Amino acid sequence: MRGEAAPTAVELVARAAWIAAVLAAAAARLAARLAVHRLRRPGAGRMGAGAGRMGAGGAGAAGVAGAVAADTLQRLGPAFVKAGQLLSTRVDVLPAAACAALARLYDGLPVLPPPAAGSLVPAGLLAELDGLTPVAAGSIACVYRARLPDGRTVAVKVRRPGIGRTMHRDLRLLGAVVAAVQRLPWLRGVPMADMVEQVGECIRRQLDFDREAAALRALRENLAELDGVRVPAVLDAHCGPGVLVMEYVDGLRRGAAPAAQARTATIRALRAVYHMLFLDGFVHCDLHPGNLYPMPDGTVVIVDAGFSRRLTETARRGFASFFYQMSRGNGAACADIVLSTAQAGSNGRRADPERFRASMAELVERNHGLPVAEFDLVVFAVRLFAIQREHGYYADPQFVFPILSLIVLEGTLRGMCPDVDFQTEAIPFVLRGLMR
Repeated sequence: MRGEAAPTAVELVARAAWIAAVLAAAAARLAARLAVHRLRRPGAGRMGAGAGRMGAGGAGAAGVAGAVAADTLQRLGPAFVKAGQLLSTRVDVLPAAACAALARLYDGLPVLPPPAAGSLVPAGLLAELDGLTPVAAGSIACVYRARLPDGRTVAVKVRRPGIGRTMHRDLRLLGAVVAAVQRLPWLRGVPMADMVEQVGECIRRQLDFDREAAALRALRENLAELDGVRVPAVLDAHCGPGVLVMEYVDGLRRGAAPAAQARTATIRALRAVYHMLFLDGFVHCDLHPGNLYPMPDGTVVIVDAGFSRRLTETARRGFASFFYQMSRGNGAACADIVLSTAQAGSNGRRADPERFRASMAELVERNHGLPVAEFDLVVFAVRLFAIQREHGYYADPQFVFPILSLIVLEGTLRGMCPDVDFQTEAIPFVLRGLMR
């Protein structure tokens, strides 16, 4: 963040040592709690009863592991909390109990008390705010409800003190680890450093509330044509350094929408994201359940546009083309799209476009037509990048962002409405995007 000195080498070494100590303590705590859990589990030691309760015991162990992981990530800081938020959406990868334990990392972190938050608000703005009451607490900022002199209720987002330096330090450490790992023979030529730098830059941008205010305004304007999608308005006249003031939306609670309305809201959320990606080239990478709320009337509210990025026009069109050809099962066309933007790597492998095309075609055709419940975007994305690496290529690092956005969104929406067909809903927006 501007105005903060970069962390020194001594600070980085000390932080790395502290992280290692925290992880070691967490591993010991997890082992102890799992041992206690096994002893306390009903039927432990009685083979017949124990076998009948294996599912419940497994779920309990997953909950214990998730709780320890959530505590540890919270202690490690915001960069780690972001990883936990992503993992919490992956009900297809982690046990449901572990995801539920990690879910408190969305907005259930320790709140900055109102007096401390008030000390960070410019005096002129603070004088206008009545009844500063905490309503949510994330890794980077806390949100409070307050009232303006004209009677309007507003949401006041206040950046946590010192968060910029902490974030900068942890991203520097992550960059150093990636630089070392990237020297391994099987990872040479993979643009991991570029990807980490671009993702890290997006995370750092979450500290810039002026930029987030501009992103929220753009998002609200771009999605105005979609029925049932709401983005809170920014009240520019009341914002200040490290403080973002928006209209207050009442009733933002997870699980507030009945099943039928949740399905309607899920489809509206999908359409909003596809509008962003394929028409606007705007990527919201943080659509976890703490930022995406289905409402009881079937509408959906999208908040917090801090972790976002705008694609270049070439990347927007390339991603739309790839998605369209993938939906048709045309693996050869997908391969050509990737090759048109890819660069040859330096991992010791000679670029082999023909074998790449064959592997890419096999991947796309194998996944085409799978039932919604069987298609796993994480597995597909991992294999996609592995194929590129195996044949001496890597794609435009910008593609990391729409894929990350869809992975987070998929995890979020599968928990709300698992039978919605992601690809079918996307096609109208993809076609409009390609015609631009």
